[in-house]
Amino acid sequence: MARYGIVVDVARCTGCMTCMVACKEENRTRPGIWWNKVFQIENDVSGSIVYIRHACMHCDLPPCMDACSQKAIYKRPDGIVLIDETKCRGDGDCVLACPYDAIEINSDQVYFSEWGVSDEDVSLINRIHPPGKASKCNFCVHRIDKGKEPACVESCPSTAMTFGDLDDPDSPVQQKRRQPVPLLNHQKFRPNVSYMIPEPIDPISR
Repeated sequence: MARYGIVVDVARCTGCMTCMVACKEENRTRPGIWWNKVFQIENDVSGSIVYIRHACMHCDLPPCMDACSQKAIYKRPDGIVLIDETKCRGDGDCVLACPYDAIEINSDQVYFSEWGVSDEDVSLINRIHPPGKASKCNFCVHRIDKGKEPACVESCPSTAMTFGDLDDPDSPVQQKRRQPVPLLNHQKFRPNVSYMIPEPIDPISR
């Protein structure tokens, strides 16, 4: 069984935010809800600017899953962490438990509401992402199950992200020469998204 993950080459990311737009278009998230984010970070030593793509880390030991009293968060055998919105009550315990700030509670907003969105469209939106429920990056699981890559990875013009099976020595994610590092490594959640940090920038941790 595969164990899916992403390696982000920070040196290749230009901060164009294409991954953010591709994610929102693919998953039709509600206004203000961004499963994919890009942060600009300044190295206080060199003054250089780098961009960090940030989303759910699909941890091997996800704290959000332990925190959910409704057992609405679960992990597939391939390591992808998902939210069952039919079980979620929107208590927000998972939001507080996630050290990566990767989970949000859906608003009841819809795009272009001032243009008079039809009841049918609102009903469709509510079925896709029910208001008041927790949501987050799901690695575009619907694409993975069809043999495709996540939309963010496929759309990146700088090829800054590599997706694949972390346990397969022949997978593209295993071909990286520099050792990638996870965010908040000391937390020991074993995230399956890691980062290749360019020199002389230090690995990001807190």
